[in-house]
Amino acid sequence: MSAFRDLRAYLDRLVRELGEGEVRTIEGANWDLEIGCITEMMAEKEGPALLFDNIVGYPKGYRVLSNFMGTAARTAIAFGLPPDLPKVEIVRAYKDRSKQLKLIPPVEIATGPVMENVLEGDAVDLTRFPAPRWHEHDGGRYIGTADMVITRDPDTGWVNVGTHRGCIQSKDRLSLWLLGDRHNRMIASKYWSRGEPCPIAVVFGCDPVLWTAAPSPTPPGVSEYDVAGALRGEPVEVIRAPETGLPIPAYAEIVVEGEMPPIEEESAMEGPFGEWPGYYTHTGPETVVRVKRIMHRNNPILMGAPPMIPTTTPGYQAVPLAAAVATWEHLENAGVPNIRGVWAFARNLMIVVSLEQRYEGQAMQALLAATGRRRIGGMERYFVVVDEDIDPSDLNQVLWAMCTRTDPAESIQILRTRTTDIDPRLSPQKRAAKDFSMGIMLIDACKPYGWKDEYARSNRFDDAYRAELRERWKSKLAL
Repeated sequence: MSAFRDLRAYLDRLVRELGEGEVRTIEGANWDLEIGCITEMMAEKEGPALLFDNIVGYPKGYRVLSNFMGTAARTAIAFGLPPDLPKVEIVRAYKDRSKQLKLIPPVEIATGPVMENVLEGDAVDLTRFPAPRWHEHDGGRYIGTADMVITRDPDTGWVNVGTHRGCIQSKDRLSLWLLGDRHNRMIASKYWSRGEPCPIAVVFGCDPVLWTAAPSPTPPGVSEYDVAGALRGEPVEVIRAPETGLPIPAYAEIVVEGEMPPIEEESAMEGPFGEWPGYYTHTGPETVVRVKRIMHRNNPILMGAPPMIPTTTPGYQAVPLAAAVATWEHLENAGVPNIRGVWAFARNLMIVVSLEQRYEGQAMQALLAATGRRRIGGMERYFVVVDEDIDPSDLNQVLWAMCTRTDPAESIQILRTRTTDIDPRLSPQKRAAKDFSMGIMLIDACKPYGWKDEYARSNRFDDAYRAELRERWKSKLAL
């Protein structure tokens, strides 16, 4: 793939390949709710990427970008794929490429555009950036919704990069919610056990591939920088941050660095925040970053990926690459044959697998194998298997299969497993008791294998004929 050195090159490519309207500049919006609401409305209709400028109370050039990967075409371009590739084929291409990836470590250079402006001492001020209040009942201005949080293991030197929500607490204080099972929290705990604060850097704008790698399920000891390098086909260029010595992207838009003390020493009330399940749940005292230095480019772009209600709306990323690819690979590794596609709806709350049945019980085998990919603290609720004639990325087709090919008395199984702290279905009593158990549903929406060849014939035109007509009539009809 052709790597993007920075976020700006990606935006230029969107305009070049998809047209001027693909990135829309909006001037004069207010950081308080307006940016968040406009983003939500445009994401719901798969609208363009939004670049907010001349934000109320801020000088021109201090910008906010949202909905930057909100369509399949934009996601494809981000990963060097043809923008007209069908959704499931984007997942397939990414999956096939990931099998051949060779980790590429970052390369350190002397300096980069992120050092164009360096703020230290009394000049440190997080509020100089137009961080939005994304939702009406948010407990603050969340500058970190599409961020990269960087730490280094004090024992091994392993550099970890993750994504955690971050709220401005004051000019030089940033709160982060670091879940206990995340790598950054584990690394920080090592410093705290020695009576030391954890050195930390947080990035608030970078190229989309680098940002996508940050929250990926990378094994301990493997740096997300190396994964990003593999996905880009060339190393990420980094510089050594002056305060912490941590590697930061040379072409990042905004970076802060400092130290994170243990919660017992200093904390801040974090939340509430409208999280990705679509509700306000977690709030409480959380970790704080004492910001020592801010670095940013001229005319900086703050990236935003505010959580929205997890419907079929793409939200911030139209193709659920991480969940779909991980599930697909897990199924193949488990020995489930003839997988034709995998998709995830509602921010992975529903996983759909399409397969060509070859033997009795294969659908249930696929369902059980798919649940095995579910990581601790995940919120995947529903697992559905459909036949190969169903496009798993088309919710209408999936619902059609669920409503016409299942017998609820025979086709549905319920299991119990662990959910996450932000699950709105946890009762106050269970939450107080630290009981995070929750049910998950397995739905076999395939034709019964024993008589699938005798199943009633569908009256839907096949994909080949649809493609033929789409090509023939594309100049006259929006097909």
